Amino acid sequence: MTGLSRFPQTWLQKNKIHFSLAPLALACSISLFSQHTSAMEVDGQLNEVQWQTAHTLVLDKTIRPFSLAAAPVASEVKYFTSEEGIHVAVIAQQPKTQQTAMRTARDSNLESDYIELIIDFDNSKNTAYGFILGNGGSMRDGIWQNNNSFKSDWDGTWFGKTTQTDNSWTAEYLIPWSVAPMAQASSAQRQLGLFVRRHDVKSDSSYSQVPTSREQPDFIREFGTVSVDNFASSSLEIFGSAMYQRDMLNSKNSSNLSLDIFWRPDASQQLSVALNPDFGQVESDNLVVNFSPFETFFAERRSFFTENQSLFDLQGNAGLRLVHTRRIGVDGDIDAAVKYTRNGQNIDFGAMMVIEDDTHSGLDASRFATARGQYKFAKAQVGYLATYADRASEGREAQVHTIDFRTDVSDSIQIQGQLSGSFIDNEHAQEPDTQGQGAWFNVVHKFNDNWQQRLNLTRYTDDYDVNDLGFLSRNDLQRIYYSNERYFTDFSADDSLKQRRVELAARVDYNSQGDHLKSFIFLSGNEEYKDTSFLFWRAEYITSGKDDRTSRGNGIFNTESGYEFFTEYNFGNQNKFRHHIGLGYEDTFSDGQATSLHYHPSYYFTDNYRISWSLWAEQEKDSLLWIDNQLARYNFKELNNSIDFDATIDDKQELRVRFQWISATGTDGQAQRINSNGDLYASNAVANDFSRSTTRLQIRYRYELSPLSNIFLVYSRGGRSVNDLNQANLELFSEGWGERTGDNFVAKIRYRF
Repeated sequence: MTGLSRFPQTWLQKNKIHFSLAPLALACSISLFSQHTSAMEVDGQLNEVQWQTAHTLVLDKTIRPFSLAAAPVASEVKYFTSEEGIHVAVIAQQPKTQQTAMRTARDSNLESDYIELIIDFDNSKNTAYGFILGNGGSMRDGIWQNNNSFKSDWDGTWFGKTTQTDNSWTAEYLIPWSVAPMAQASSAQRQLGLFVRRHDVKSDSSYSQVPTSREQPDFIREFGTVSVDNFASSSLEIFGSAMYQRDMLNSKNSSNLSLDIFWRPDASQQLSVALNPDFGQVESDNLVVNFSPFETFFAERRSFFTENQSLFDLQGNAGLRLVHTRRIGVDGDIDAAVKYTRNGQNIDFGAMMVIEDDTHSGLDASRFATARGQYKFAKAQVGYLATYADRASEGREAQVHTIDFRTDVSDSIQIQGQLSGSFIDNEHAQEPDTQGQGAWFNVVHKFNDNWQQRLNLTRYTDDYDVNDLGFLSRNDLQRIYYSNERYFTDFSADDSLKQRRVELAARVDYNSQGDHLKSFIFLSGNEEYKDTSFLFWRAEYITSGKDDRTSRGNGIFNTESGYEFFTEYNFGNQNKFRHHIGLGYEDTFSDGQATSLHYHPSYYFTDNYRISWSLWAEQEKDSLLWIDNQLARYNFKELNNSIDFDATIDDKQELRVRFQWISATGTDGQAQRINSNGDLYASNAVANDFSRSTTRLQIRYRYELSPLSNIFLVYSRGGRSVNDLNQANLELFSEGWGERTGDNFVAKIRYRF
């Protein structure tokens, strides 16, 4: 993934809009032993002699639906290793008329038939890396942790190509040894954990060589083990970057020069250094209008912070992330960043430090640091993480120290948890120093392959604060969560159903003072049909309780019980025109009586050209909002539109156009006050009507010079209008478009020798 725009989180919260800019970069790379330079050509043809003696596997188990029945189609996997890396090929038997080869942009959700290759390079059952190659050439990668948790904000340098024949299609991979950190092998052989999955779009079915799937709580632990020849690997990569940007809103030009160095003395170690890095991005965040008291989470996109970052990526319950690197670069540009990791057979260690430029704040430069170590047992691991943030612009130093553990009690029971403490030192006398604690404990019990239950216990004190370098939308929380989920796959050949999922869950929330916030009971299900259509539904009952956040610290008030229902039907993926529709209704204390509509049609002109539109429309009567520093109930309406055009011109060229527009209005406001019993009542205070309209357009052209070496040309424009009270939702577009908040053209070149 590429970098991040320089708008801080405070700007996001204030303006409720985020769009990004892409830079112009020139990169040069020197790599030893890791580049694709030998006679082996990754072309999907398998003409080389090495494939004749390669090891083989068969994808003979049906894992979607999770029946484990014998696969009805033949799929053969071939693999071997060389000094270049791990070579894998999958030959999928299927008539060409039944194949789906839709082309999508790099790291987008694949809509074609695809092969998913996931490798645990140390066979440690802890972390694995996924490489997805779609029929037609689409590529996606990501990282797997905590048994079955997938994150797509990781990019690696790997090679892939597909070809089609009348009766089959082939996916060929080359995964260089330098693609991910791995422990040094003690012998000439390396044990890999391996999972290979073939997915067929027209039948919406998947097949693998092992009896597991991503829905299983012990997914990574169930990978197959293969032994391959091991090769020593070292690499040195040097990237030089140059950026040019034209800010048409402020009539300014800017440019940037930077240097990035990645050195791997062996497979187990990596040192990464970035000097004056260019962290402009070419992938924009979703447009958000947020009226809630909780911060919106945006994923990291900057390559320095996503590459080789898995060791530091420690997460927890209620959305906790102990290292959230988007906090870095908020107060100023980054002068320098350095990261070191080492992976061993039992011990992993890593450290990272970043220094910001002091030009923007006029104070000393802010500094951020984190260190992580973990020890791996046969069926368990224990780790320690420390983070440090010296935020000079706020006169604040923050430390967080965390111990985490995970163990497999048996083949059917897993437990994991964290103990954490935060220590905040404020230089400002009006803000006291604080110390807080956080802890959570989870148990997963697997009755059988299609039935599991989960219990999560969470406690974060009101002084527990990780948000200087982490992310937690709410502290001051005590939570109990239980879920029971079951899949049903035993349907006859004449039945239209392929798979059914039913989940019953309950959640109880208190704050640290013992106030009962809310309790929830959820019942949800999926009905997946053999024609690839599916139905989702969810019903939720919410008990009465207390709300201690909506008033932004101006009092706790009582809430009443309510309920919600939502259902969505997808009409299937067989045709060029595809669409799904969702309907919702709720009657709750906070949102009042609300109805919602979601409609998302897509049309595929060819395998390489697609246009789609996403609409969310919501109408709420007596919605409770915090507007103009007071509580008030409004008749609230919101429209959220997104139009996307994706064109894969050829293997080298890609064009993406995205336009988003959100409008929100609140009318007939009635101010609310809190009485001595904690109940809300209507007051005579004035509650003004309000409106919000935000827009964003991004046009992005990419030309691929070589893997991870690209030319980008990007145009981005954003607009925002506030409180144009004479306009209805549909009429607010012109105001949101006309009031520009950004108007930029950026060019970026990245070249890798």
